[in-house]
Amino acid sequence: MKVSVVCIYYNRNYGSVLQSLALNRYLEKSGFEVDVIPFKDEAGLKEKLDVFLDLRLPKLFNPEIVKRKIQERKSQNVDSNEDAVYIEGCKIREKAYIRFVNKNFNVRLSELARKELTDYVKDSDAVIVGSDQLWTPHDILMGYHTLEFVPDTVKKVSYATSFGVSQLPTNHIKKKAKRFLERIDVLSVREKQGKRIIEDLGIKKKVSVVVDPTMLLTREEWDKLIQPERIVKDKFLFCYFLGNNPEHRVFAQKVKDKLGMKIVALQHMDEYDAGDRKYADEVLYNIDPGQFVSLIRDAEMILTDSFHGSVFSVLYHKGFFVLNRHKDNESRSTNSRIETLCSMLNLQTRHLPNEALNDIDSLVQNAIDYKAVDKSLEEHRNMSIDFLTNALGR
Repeated sequence: MKVSVVCIYYNRNYGSVLQSLALNRYLEKSGFEVDVIPFKDEAGLKEKLDVFLDLRLPKLFNPEIVKRKIQERKSQNVDSNEDAVYIEGCKIREKAYIRFVNKNFNVRLSELARKELTDYVKDSDAVIVGSDQLWTPHDILMGYHTLEFVPDTVKKVSYATSFGVSQLPTNHIKKKAKRFLERIDVLSVREKQGKRIIEDLGIKKKVSVVVDPTMLLTREEWDKLIQPERIVKDKFLFCYFLGNNPEHRVFAQKVKDKLGMKIVALQHMDEYDAGDRKYADEVLYNIDPGQFVSLIRDAEMILTDSFHGSVFSVLYHKGFFVLNRHKDNESRSTNSRIETLCSMLNLQTRHLPNEALNDIDSLVQNAIDYKAVDKSLEEHRNMSIDFLTNALGR
């Protein structure tokens, strides 16, 4: 059975690459012929106009967003140009990503044009989209991760796909979302909030909440995909922050003082952050997605605002805390995926709001009962495997 997969193997984000790899490896292990569709979403004139009218234009009239963007641009344009280490580090990180993708993804052809997609998948038994934030408002307007190019005769499945936001911002986007969701034969999402979004649109199909693809593979299976050697020889506290919250860096330094070990960090991940330049003892750039997992495996403790940073901390039985990258009331908030993960595994005490960052002693001493966590994870993993088996007719 041939399954064509829509995923973002090309994205320069550790979690995105790893979840794409995990879904492909799980499907291959299950006996499917897996074909990653070689397409990077390129916007046409219509898509660009939709994005401008629905997403960019409203932001121009929102004082809070304008102020934040000006500050981000100022930081990036001034500080990053002065920071040669950052500029060179980004080049090194880019090469590490490319090396990992070329080694682990069998993408057969050069990139397809949008008009070629329908013909490319017409002989597939199923097309599956997943996972990660592939149904953001921007993606809905683009019309690729929504499987609109897939013929009616080919089965369409979503696995653990995420909207990336707590709500869809405009009626136009909601109408487009309803249209493509009604065409997908079997629906699943990664967060409870995603299920609510679909139900609020009036979609009558069953919507399952399943685990992220990275959790379909066991720790032992991940061990085979990452390097066995330690990257950092000493004991260390690993920090992986995607957001630019200064209080998270202050918290990391307090935990460092409590534990008596150095901070190792991956910095400037989603955006340049001048605050990243001072708080860590060792900064690494030449790290591919597999080595990212190795760092979590070898760390004494992990501090992160990342969903996948949290997932791999759980898989490797690490002490960790996950912090909020965004405020809950922000339209761009991605906190729902963290809340779903922690609720699923009874790890709510590891999800810290900013007001809980002061009581270092009690936080560090609070150990995780991984026997109970593993039991919950196994139950949800098996349910998700059952979903995929039934969705793909195996």
